[in-house]
Amino acid sequence: MLSVGSFAQKVADPNPALTADSLATGNYKDVLNSFFQLAFEKLTGDDKELKFTSTPFAIMAKMDSTLLIDTTYLKYSTLRNINFSFGLKFDSTYKFNGFSSGVKYALINERDETVKRAFTDLVINNATVKELFKLNDLMAAFLSTLAPDPIKAAKATTDYRAFLNGSKNYSDLDQSLQDKLLELAKLDPSTKSIADTLASNKNFNINQAASDIYKRLKAEFNNNALWTIGLSDTTYKDQFFFSNVIIASEFLKGITPYKNKNDIEINLKTAMQFVDDTLSTGRDLKRSIFSFEPGVNIVFKTKERKKSYMEFKLSGSYYHNFGSLYVGEERDRITLNSTVRIRILDDIWIPLEIKYDPKNGNLLGFLNIRANFKALGNVAKYLKP
Repeated sequence: MLSVGSFAQKVADPNPALTADSLATGNYKDVLNSFFQLAFEKLTGDDKELKFTSTPFAIMAKMDSTLLIDTTYLKYSTLRNINFSFGLKFDSTYKFNGFSSGVKYALINERDETVKRAFTDLVINNATVKELFKLNDLMAAFLSTLAPDPIKAAKATTDYRAFLNGSKNYSDLDQSLQDKLLELAKLDPSTKSIADTLASNKNFNINQAASDIYKRLKAEFNNNALWTIGLSDTTYKDQFFFSNVIIASEFLKGITPYKNKNDIEINLKTAMQFVDDTLSTGRDLKRSIFSFEPGVNIVFKTKERKKSYMEFKLSGSYYHNFGSLYVGEERDRITLNSTVRIRILDDIWIPLEIKYDPKNGNLLGFLNIRANFKALGNVAKYLKP
């Protein structure tokens, strides 16, 4: 009848990696990308960049699509938590201005529901799921008592299986089977909630209930913490020598329950930047700047698919210069920031970043384009059962 495996099958996705990626927020993909990202950064600024980001797992899966199958997929969690990037830098006139590269690793990634050991435990320990399993055990025991009457037993079993696979609502069952389900649910204290549901909702569909539980638990799971640490660098345009090295860390955590229409994420960034001190002769990395950026990201999602279509991020930045100061430069600086992300196509985002310096009244705006793509879309049809 209804087992852990069969219940999981009701809510299982044949391509969990692809589905999880399609539902991830634009902000999440900028923190840790699951497959591939091509970004055009600061198109309206003086320092532009064309950057490609991926993971070792995505490259491997591109060559061998069987890596997306659950039994294999679980083995590569470390490779999925690594991002590497490389890019080309340009000046305000789009002339080449150096190379960039970087690597990032997720020290904590508790929001990957595609790692099914953790997520399956969350599902089967859900109170409603436990009630469904208990009711199923009670019903199986009842059906076994009908064995002396093969015709009656076959009819009741077929009817009940149709109920389990969702092709029949509770009200579509034979009246005697409806009465027995309700009776069994009322007799056991551990199934009281299901009894109340059956009594008040004749159109109860167990397949829909399983799907709703899965969606809610997945949304709650995706609120879990993500913490990354990374290292990036930029070279000079005329030689392979670092002009800018950044050690950065970023934390992301959702704080809204499933019932909310829109999501809210806490986003914390901190970085130590080492750049060339132009006051001294030669090329060095003696100028160091610390930054801290706390913020919140509001995610607007579609009602049915829970897919992000627009995001608004509001944050503040604090900068402290440990090195020598240039003329007119301040040791400490604070800015107010906002980023509006709009999803214009399924995989293409346009983030508009605005930074405001309240002390000096300076306002800066940067237009970016980010294409998050899987290059594995055709794999889905081969992995469906």
